[in-house]
Amino acid sequence: MAEVAAPSVEDWPVGDDFLLREAVEAGAALASIARGILPFSRAYSCQEVTDRWRALLYDPNVARPAARRMARHILDAQPTVSPASTAEDFRSAWTRSAAAERASLRGVDGPADAGAGPATPAGGSPSASAGGKRPRRSPSGGSGGDDLADRGTAGTAGARGDETPPAETDADETTPPPSFADAEAAVLAMDPRPARDQVDPVARKRSRTQLASALRKIRKLEASAQAATARAATAKNSLGVLQGHRATFQITRRETVLGRSTEDQKVDVDLAEEGNASKVSRQHAFIKLRWNGEFVLRNVGKRHVWINNVAVESGRRASLAPHSLIEVGGLRLMFLPNPTLVRASEPEPF
Repeated sequence: MAEVAAPSVEDWPVGDDFLLREAVEAGAALASIARGILPFSRAYSCQEVTDRWRALLYDPNVARPAARRMARHILDAQPTVSPASTAEDFRSAWTRSAAAERASLRGVDGPADAGAGPATPAGGSPSASAGGKRPRRSPSGGSGGDDLADRGTAGTAGARGDETPPAETDADETTPPPSFADAEAAVLAMDPRPARDQVDPVARKRSRTQLASALRKIRKLEASAQAATARAATAKNSLGVLQGHRATFQITRRETVLGRSTEDQKVDVDLAEEGNASKVSRQHAFIKLRWNGEFVLRNVGKRHVWINNVAVESGRRASLAPHSLIEVGGLRLMFLPNPTLVRASEPEPF
């Protein structure tokens, strides 16, 4: 059986690699890409697309050379798929590392140019002068060797110019974001969280005590808020309160209708006072107090009613716990019962 050739960076054109990377980072599936949603140079099968993407991520012989090729390609080609955004702090860290690498390369090349001619102004190019031309050297005095060294340095810089952008260009525009392999290596290089036996028992016990104290304080604050709400509701003879962002509705009857009032039909809780009630039915839900002191909501509208992010379909009912969040037609209300009047009342059975 013939051996499978190792993947190479030249297996795919640079434009196809660039389109594949941009499409996957934008959220496209590999199977959709294989069906021909991108203008590749030729048709690729789903297996070929999958193998190439894995090579771009994990294969050391393909990932870095392909990243360099795409970095050069991105200067001349515009992406056809919107790339995913990169976090600013991650990009700045990557830019600083790339700038440090370029600075180290320039520091290695510096001695070759030393003594080869007049000093270069700060921030200027080694090949720049006041007149914009390179100064000529006299062939006498061994300057021919310096000229050859300078030419060799210029040739090396020209060959390396394909890999690293010029110093005058903004690094954020020319430096590509890190590849998946580099990001994965950075995450794996982070210090892991300590195990349970590595944490100081005294510190763990202290944090547990602080958490319990904070929870007790929260419970006390909730009890105080509920007591204050109950006192205000008792003063208005209300069994409960529906607190919205703009309006407050008092529940004074054992059965309350939620909906949208019209000229012909009025409801107890007119959600038009809270906001845009275009998605609210005229009679959308009923809130009733049962014989055991429990509030129940029954949905009779066309759309769902959400109670604590749980959908209640039309024709269904659900119990209302204290501090429940009710969402009707995009309008959110907080349900706050009044235990004092609930215990004193004698509601009819549901």
